[in-house]
Amino acid sequence: MAKIMIVDDDEGMADATRRILVKNGYEVAVFLDGRSAIEGARKQKPDLILMDMMMPAFGGDEAIQELNRIPELKEVPIIILTGLLSPSEYMEMTRIAVGGKAYKTLCKPYESNELLRLVRESLWRLK
Repeated sequence: MAKIMIVDDDEGMADATRRILVKNGYEVAVFLDGRSAIEGARKQKPDLILMDMMMPAFGGDEAIQELNRIPELKEVPIIILTGLLSPSEYMEMTRIAVGGKAYKTLCKPYESNELLRLVRESLWRLK
């Protein structure tokens, strides 16, 4: 069973995402800020991280850059969750770059089938 980490300061959105993933057979841990997510990732070694970008104090971009400095975590796939893109921008841009690396992006609010498609694509290497 793949382990997925959700990092989102919006508890309602994080819980909705968690429920979708658990219902589809994934093991899920939720973190409400970037700093606690980094420590959680060190301990849990997730197979995939879903990272919100806009969080107070320590945003998703900072957390991603920090995760990329940790040798055992820098290859963990990350999907960026963001509400910063309009639907038309999202249709044109499906990746966001952080620290020179492009990440798959999912625009909030999102459809559960789109979330699951990106999760499956990101976890293909585990099969």
